[in-house]
Amino acid sequence: MRLKVEGILECGELLVAALADGREDHVFGRRTMPEMDLASVACAIQNLWLAARAENVGMGWVSLFDPEALRVLIHMPEGSRPVAVLCLGYVSAFYENPMLEEAKWAHRFELERMVHVDYWTDDPKL
Repeated sequence: MRLKVEGILECGELLVAALADGREDHVFGRRTMPEMDLASVACAIQNLWLAARAENVGMGWVSLFDPEALRVLIHMPEGSRPVAVLCLGYVSAFYENPMLEEAKWAHRFELERMVHVDYWTDDPKL
């Protein structure tokens, strides 16, 4: 199986999630962690993905693009930044497992390896 990005041409809706220009003026939540705007966009994308799946709508997150070229192409203001191209639409079927796992591009990590209690450790038994 090949990893495909044809969803851009086949999807019902193509959305671009972006960070606005002038976002530096809004310091609430960003004073000590300036990347919080990016985290907020990622959370919004995840929420959209979960809502779409609950409605049997497929969604794909395309990250193979040049952010500056896309910004210019869709006439976004200087200082703004596209974060994701999202393909949204009905699909004939959903994968049994994540697509990257089925394509053998990646595998899942055991939960014990990803969750740490009290402090970070490479030994999941601690």
